[in-house]
Amino acid sequence: MLSIYFYGVYSKILSYDQKIIPKFFQLSNGECTSIIDSSYGRLAGAPNALVGSIYLVIHAVLLIVAGYKIINQIIPFFLSLASLVVGIYLIYGLIKLKIKCRICISVHVINFTVFLLQIPLIVI
Repeated sequence: MLSIYFYGVYSKILSYDQKIIPKFFQLSNGECTSIIDSSYGRLAGAPNALVGSIYLVIHAVLLIVAGYKIINQIIPFFLSLASLVVGIYLIYGLIKLKIKCRICISVHVINFTVFLLQIPLIVI
């Protein structure tokens, strides 16, 4: 939801003051969204927030499907691992650009947490 909101604000589809987004995460200026226009803000030419939104939906579906043992748990695990690698690069970009974006940091923390929660499932 945070990635969709972030991309929606950037692309001017959504306004900053969405009621379903907690005040803590609401964007108030263009500083956070300005990262999209930097060299760190795009993957394969597409805005990270758009790629991230699509990725998170696909990853959620794969986690659910793996939970029902329809696919091997290793598939969403490797997706989480890939997101960590990309996330490290993106966090480096935030630090280098001196941008403190609550949404960006929160999404990276969530991705890291999802990765950690999957480790016991792979080991078992």
